[in-house]
Amino acid sequence: MLTHVKSKLRVRDTLVPLIIMSDGTHFWKLADDKTEQPVYLTIGNLSSKIRQMPSTESGVMVAVLRIPFKNRNIPQNWLAELRHSNREVLN
Repeated sequence: MLTHVKSKLRVRDTLVPLIIMSDGTHFWKLADDKTEQPVYLTIGNLSSKIRQMPSTESGVMVAVLRIPFKNRNIPQNWLAELRHSNREVLN
């Protein structure tokens, strides 16, 4: 896919890869059996050593997703609303 994109670039165009990531830990615990988890955006051509150093602040929080606890008896209509909300945030 990258070669397909590169073939469409003109002479002075620049391709900047972006990485969307989450740290996999819960941001904070809220009521109603859910937590919120941050989603970060960073530039892909930074070295991983620089990208992982907190002091460089290379990742910017762009969204916070509501995540239900696993293995809980969650009403289906609430789960559908949650998924819809998370899809809107990611879009």
